[in-house]
Amino acid sequence: MTPRTLAFAACLMLPWAPASALPAVGQKLPEVLVADKGEMALPTTVQNGKMVMAGKDISYHAWKLSASNGRVRTIYHLAAKMGIDSVNKPFIDAVIAAHLPEFLPDSPYKTITVLNLSEANFVTHRFGANKLEESQRESPHALFVADEKGLARAAWGLKPGESAVVILDKDGTVLFAKEGKLSDAEIGQALAIIKSRL
Repeated sequence: MTPRTLAFAACLMLPWAPASALPAVGQKLPEVLVADKGEMALPTTVQNGKMVMAGKDISYHAWKLSASNGRVRTIYHLAAKMGIDSVNKPFIDAVIAAHLPEFLPDSPYKTITVLNLSEANFVTHRFGANKLEESQRESPHALFVADEKGLARAAWGLKPGESAVVILDKDGTVLFAKEGKLSDAEIGQALAIIKSRL
């Protein structure tokens, strides 16, 4: 092949190149605005030091990553496909068991679950959206985001169809990032990082 032919062939392959990788530790997670559907809002009140449901009706409004700056955050990003929530269930169970300070509106820690509905078919879209709302009612203190267009996945360079865990410092700096299943050691590492920043 001539150099010109090789260059042409390389250009043809560009659309198939993988998306940019998830930002590395020490980098900022890129800003994203999810306006369709966005963040869930559930009526809550505070009882015994915890946010509890004050009504079952859920509404949606635009969600911006930087709006949660000022607190340590775990971003739990999921593709809307069957069984994806089981991939990192041990990590979520460990976060729940750790009783992190996230139960009040102004708590210094927050778990943010982002569900990418853009990859879903009709069945998984409906099931995923319903399950996300059910999770919001079960955990009124947590933040849930329904991302209809997959904007977060695109902005953060995530692989399609995956589960990802990203831990952010108060200013949005990545402290830990992993796509796919976390090992027991990684779960321990992630929790240790969160606690060290609180």
